[in-house]
Amino acid sequence: MRLLKEIRNLLDNYHVKSGIYHYYRGEFGPAVDFFRKALDGEELTSSDRRIARYYLTMTLTESAERREEKSEFDEAILEYVHAVEVSPAYPDIRLRYGALLEKVGRLEEAAEQYRKAIEVNRSFLDAWVALGFTLLRSGLRDQAADAFRSACELKLDRTRAPFEAGLEALARADDEESARRLHQAFLYVPEVFEQRHRTALARLKAEEHDEALVELEAAIELNPLYPDLYNFKGIALAELGRVDEALEAFETSSRLTPKFMVPRLNHAFALLRAGRFKEAETELEAILEDDPTEPAARAKLEELQSGARPEKRRNPTRGGTR
Repeated sequence: MRLLKEIRNLLDNYHVKSGIYHYYRGEFGPAVDFFRKALDGEELTSSDRRIARYYLTMTLTESAERREEKSEFDEAILEYVHAVEVSPAYPDIRLRYGALLEKVGRLEEAAEQYRKAIEVNRSFLDAWVALGFTLLRSGLRDQAADAFRSACELKLDRTRAPFEAGLEALARADDEESARRLHQAFLYVPEVFEQRHRTALARLKAEEHDEALVELEAAIELNPLYPDLYNFKGIALAELGRVDEALEAFETSSRLTPKFMVPRLNHAFALLRAGRFKEAETELEAILEDDPTEPAARAKLEELQSGARPEKRRNPTRGGTR
């Protein structure tokens, strides 16, 4: 989840907006405090509650990673505990938490976190592999063998499924789709992708949009069916003033995950940046049909229907990405 700046400014709840402000400044303590105050309030809309939970989870996770880098392992573990309390169904956090527990020798607890990640996502290959090695280190050879068997099946399927889809696309003369699927089958390297992905997010958060775009393009090349990448790419392009390209990226993200609201919201506001007000109004109406509590869509639609027209944003000068 990543929103354009003007959307964040239209959120209803003061505490949510303040938490996001501190999160992007790397001020994790104040960010956590504001998000918790927001979530403790009864007046929070479902949309703002969803956003607050997401950003609180990200804040706690990034704080844990920062503490781990400083070898503050006890503090990092506590941050992960809080993160999984907020988002227990987020398997990636369980995996990172388990890896830290494994690093400090708490193998049984690490295995438990990997199992919980697998309960959420049975196809989580990295969690199966991590569980297998942790069980092996613990001397539980039979259990380790079972985990590695599951990992092997998933790894074979990870190649077989896109390979077969690629051949099907080839048979119907859909060369573009075939290339994407076959690329995923034979050229996808998870470790390289994850590094590119995380570097891109760090650059995007720092508002280093040119650098973020380079990393995002590389990540998309490795995994062209990962929908979040196109949403992030759209944000980088929009902030660089390349709005037409941003619109295309948001559309791709929405097409890959049609039920996900964030790229649709970003697309609507990018249409406003492009001065395409009628199309933006239609998109905002569709968003509110699906989620009537979405505050930014409601506020902007009311503004448009009142006859006001937001100014078309000027493109930044080349090199001026902040």
